Amino acid sequence: MKPLPAPEVLARLLSQVTNTLLGLTFAPVEGPHAVGAWRTAELPIPGARPITIGISSDRESCEALSSVIFSCERANVDESMCDDSLRELTNMTAGLIKSALALDQSLGLPRIRLGGGSARMPPMGQSVMVKAQQMGLLVWVSEGLSV
Repeated sequence: MKPLPAPEVLARLLSQVTNTLLGLTFAPVEGPHAVGAWRTAELPIPGARPITIGISSDRESCEALSSVIFSCERANVDESMCDDSLRELTNMTAGLIKSALALDQSLGLPRIRLGGGSARMPPMGQSVMVKAQQMGLLVWVSEGLSV
């Protein structure tokens, strides 16, 4: 069984998605692994080795990301666009993580969790705080399915 991807690998896999689609490259940030958790998209991958992949964002970062994804002014971004952006980014990143782990398991569907305070990586996992331009995200993968 392959180990969960290291933080640098998580940042690289996320950037494979964002650089290709949006011209954004996220880089790891030193320091505590926490971000304002206005929104978190979680995607469970059930099967022989169940894992959960998530991306958390504060409101400003999520709106900035959605503005780029939808090619619109940030003032025109609404909450449903933010949810769609996080879900899609999580889904594509999860596909790359699944391939990196050589998992022959079907992806679940990303779900949005609303939050307050800070998001932190679940136990039994890897996480990395990443930034691109003015956007900060927390990307994580953990063993087991989130409840």
